Amino acid sequence: MVELIHPRMLSSLTVTFYVSLCTIQESTPTRDASGQPILAWSDLAGHIDLPCIIAPISPGSPEAAEMHRPDGTIVKATHHLSLPDIYTSIFPDMRAVVSGVNFDILSVEHDSHGTLTRFRMEVVR
Repeated sequence: MVELIHPRMLSSLTVTFYVSLCTIQESTPTRDASGQPILAWSDLAGHIDLPCIIAPISPGSPEAAEMHRPDGTIVKATHHLSLPDIYTSIFPDMRAVVSGVNFDILSVEHDSHGTLTRFRMEVVR
């Protein structure tokens, strides 16, 4: 099989193209005294300071379309992020922390060559 993306390309891009670092976090829900859920976030093992590139999504872009969650919440992606590897252990109920800013991961995609992971995210305010 002929590969369209050379295996060394992504490792050489890591220094010059993937200029940010992100940490993936998962939550452990607990309850407060009145029974309301409280999310306690912790770093996902092996997913700390991953090289990434992040950019805001233009408001008119199709990527910024509203997304419906299983709980009925409608969200709108504000940013997209790309990682130079496949991460099958990252899911939409997790979050990414980039430069101290928390982002809820709304969707996770892998490219058809098995070389990249992409997220659509919403900044946590």
